[in-house]
Amino acid sequence: MSDTAPSSHALRQMLRHARRAVLATTAHDHAQIPDGWPVTSMVVPACDMDGTPCLLISELADHTRHIKADNRVSLLVTNHDLAENNDGTATIETDTARLTIFGRAMPVTASADLDRVKKRYLQTHPDAAQYAGFADFGFYRVSVDAAYWVGGFGKQRRLSGDKLIPANITPLIDGHDGIVAHMNADHDDALSGIVGHFTTADPNAGWKMQSIDCDGMVLIANSVDVAPLRIDFPTPVRTPDEAREILVKMCKIWRA
Repeated sequence: MSDTAPSSHALRQMLRHARRAVLATTAHDHAQIPDGWPVTSMVVPACDMDGTPCLLISELADHTRHIKADNRVSLLVTNHDLAENNDGTATIETDTARLTIFGRAMPVTASADLDRVKKRYLQTHPDAAQYAGFADFGFYRVSVDAAYWVGGFGKQRRLSGDKLIPANITPLIDGHDGIVAHMNADHDDALSGIVGHFTTADPNAGWKMQSIDCDGMVLIANSVDVAPLRIDFPTPVRTPDEAREILVKMCKIWRA
């Protein structure tokens, strides 16, 4: 681990901000290559409340068939997309930070988990609602065994899954809807103040809390023309009380 390596909190934030990822699977019954061959594909990830990556994938896709035979996968995300030059070529920046997740892709079947994962995924990717209900699409969570971050030459960090994904945020999951309802009913002024202080967005856009997780919150404006706004917390939270404490602290900073 280098001295400049980010914290696990910062790495989860990197996952949460990623809008695409490279998924690596092991070939099984592939039309072009033998079983066991490494295969990559592009997927669109979202994150569960604890930072666990989630995928919505088709049963007809090669990578889904591979996962059913061997659920070991890798996910690669970067801190920004490749820059496209005027001539249409892409510039690869060797100092672009990237994070590889090693884990097992598991279908989400329990009703409570499925409801939560589906809701969070569609909040992150609203356009996916067009096919999320199709019979051949399913949600998967990638339980994290390990992670590897590279930030450029000599900048790296390796950590186990239990160091990246916090244990037992069940109180925050159980209290999620109550936190959101309370903030929207009683503290819309606080949300506006936080937006004005911690972001460059218009604080007078009628912000409401859409969701909260262990690393931050997502706010939505009263206009569909304004994109949802994610605000990361300075430190992670695991319970409703810790969420309240961090929000109060951010309000105090705004009012100071």
